[in-house]
Amino acid sequence: MKEPLPLPAFVFRCAAPLMIALTLACGAARADGLIAPDVQLAPVPQLPGTTGYIAPDYDTRRAALHSIYLAPIEIFLAPDSPYKGIEPTQMAALTAAFTDILRADVLKNAVLVDTPQPDSMIVQVALTDVRLTKRSFHPRDVTPVGMVINGVKRVAGISKVSLATMTVQAEGLGPDGETLLFAIDNPPPPGDAAPEPVRLDEVPAVLGGKASRLQSAFLAIREHR
Repeated sequence: MKEPLPLPAFVFRCAAPLMIALTLACGAARADGLIAPDVQLAPVPQLPGTTGYIAPDYDTRRAALHSIYLAPIEIFLAPDSPYKGIEPTQMAALTAAFTDILRADVLKNAVLVDTPQPDSMIVQVALTDVRLTKRSFHPRDVTPVGMVINGVKRVAGISKVSLATMTVQAEGLGPDGETLLFAIDNPPPPGDAAPEPVRLDEVPAVLGGKASRLQSAFLAIREHR
């Protein structure tokens, strides 16, 4: 039985630039997600709804790579997201919380580098299909009592913005930045969507499950290719 490897795709530095890719994405970023449309993703039977790809010679290629370069995380808001006015600082807080959980619960012994090396696997992670909502205006908000309540909520970090949907994608590339070693598209499990959007300040509480499911997807495609 092969020894499970840590999933390096889940480590990125909080100081790395946060790239928010909207419909008008900059640079080479695609407008809808990280993984190119021509990548032949296959269903992962153990995880309904999840699809993945791994190179047939992944183990051989991975054995020759002794470090990991982690590219900045990308965030793709869905074109039909009800709310698009999320602040970069709020998104940075979300990804920082995810980073902490992934480091603590998923990362094992990956060797990280700040710049790609000839022996580095380049890993990219993205949150895609992100749909946000915002609490609607209430007449009470402009009353003295309402303003006090809203002020208390702001101080307490209670967000008016909520997360409705989010898919996690990851891919690993060879040192040339082009050779695809693995790719994972990991949406929420079918029928497991929250009945109500989760407030942005409450999202960190559900990220542990996202990390665990993504790691399980990587191990599944690696062991059963």
